[in-house]
Amino acid sequence: MATDEFSVPAHVTKKLKELGYSVDNSMDTYIQAWYDWYSGKADWYKDGYTDLQGCSRKRDRLTIRPAKRVASEWASLLVTDDTQVSVEGAAANEWLQDYLDRANFWPTGQLIAEKAFALGTAAWALWFDVRDSGAEVKVRRYDARMVRPLSWDEEGVTECAFVTRASVKGKRADQLQVHAWDAETASYHIRTYLFMEGRQLDAEAEGILEDFDTEQACPTFGIVKPALENTCVDLSPYGQSVFADALDAIKAVDLAYDSMFQEVELTAAKVFVDESMVDVRSQDGKVIPSPKVDGRLFRRLAGKDVTKDLIDIYSPNIRIEPLRSAFDVALAELGELCGFGQQYFALDKSGGMKTATEVTADNSALMRNVRKHENVLRGAIQRVVTSLLNCARIHCGAAIEEDFGAVMVQFDDSVITDTQTEKNMALAEIAALGVPALKQRYLMEWHGFSEQEAAEAVPSAAVVDEGF
Repeated sequence: MATDEFSVPAHVTKKLKELGYSVDNSMDTYIQAWYDWYSGKADWYKDGYTDLQGCSRKRDRLTIRPAKRVASEWASLLVTDDTQVSVEGAAANEWLQDYLDRANFWPTGQLIAEKAFALGTAAWALWFDVRDSGAEVKVRRYDARMVRPLSWDEEGVTECAFVTRASVKGKRADQLQVHAWDAETASYHIRTYLFMEGRQLDAEAEGILEDFDTEQACPTFGIVKPALENTCVDLSPYGQSVFADALDAIKAVDLAYDSMFQEVELTAAKVFVDESMVDVRSQDGKVIPSPKVDGRLFRRLAGKDVTKDLIDIYSPNIRIEPLRSAFDVALAELGELCGFGQQYFALDKSGGMKTATEVTADNSALMRNVRKHENVLRGAIQRVVTSLLNCARIHCGAAIEEDFGAVMVQFDDSVITDTQTEKNMALAEIAALGVPALKQRYLMEWHGFSEQEAAEAVPSAAVVDEGF
């Protein structure tokens, strides 16, 4: 493992056990393997061979990082700059939109989705910066390597620990945050522990609250997982990577890609020259043979079958079309196994990959999978946003209604559906019928208005077309 890769330290696991939790690490091996494929560092990429001299050589297979491409494609389908989250209460919605803009929530949300689909699990969780001047609530993101579910049921994770690296006075430290339900206060608490070189520090001495009562009952985190059954570990709170069942297809893609490169290199023209053109003589008059001048120029050995020409050129035909076909087949299988359909990663006539908009019009499988993943992602966003609004009102003095209503998430499905056509149809219905409720629904669906804002913008007493 590279020194920059993250793993939960043993002393953090020990602390969780001291707190009375049974730590589930049954998925660690799978998560690490998925990370290796995602980062292009899997052992499979280490290739070995024996050269003509009988010496063992090592080389790295070339890769287009198919695993990362799969995860990033799913993230780009699900989370875009046009993804919207709103809340019914006008004041709460105003505060929320300002926060989302300041926090750059959706671009970072795409990174969360990518890590979740690559490693099976990711999370958003609240954290508080508490100072004498007041408290500030923010949302942090974590990938599967940093997440330790502590309590869960069939409806999801109810208590969770998050482990990150921090800097204390310029020194590297491990930070453990436990988000747990406290029955005495009937609220969620965030308990923070610091470690340096395996030794627990006094967190409060470092300016960190060890126990923060959020004073609200909604979970202070949201777990993001693909809508897939975990077939690696039964009844695990962790999710499963979207490419977990496609590792052979990933190998096939990169093997075809690597073979194409090797084919180009091996079929490059080679020039064989007469030994008289490359041999040199030393000061004492002895001939010093030069078996190979450079990567393309070789010394021709004397023999009965050689031509009289001083230079021979060897230029074999390149087998690009069979290799391209193999590459295309591997990409199709990768798309099928990862939920996109066979045509998503298909090569076009120019040799490049088709864009999603070219292939989704008749891809019902992709549409169904997008809907399933959206439902899971929606739940995580609603949970963390609800907790965020509650904590901003309680601890940060934000002017937010106590009963701010439901949190609504609107995904951008323009890649899958013709959004502009749907908007035009909605506008046509409004123009034809003139019903205020249709205008209100349009503002809520397409412009992120809350129900209250839409009602204020389009009063129900609006004049209806007499022809209706």
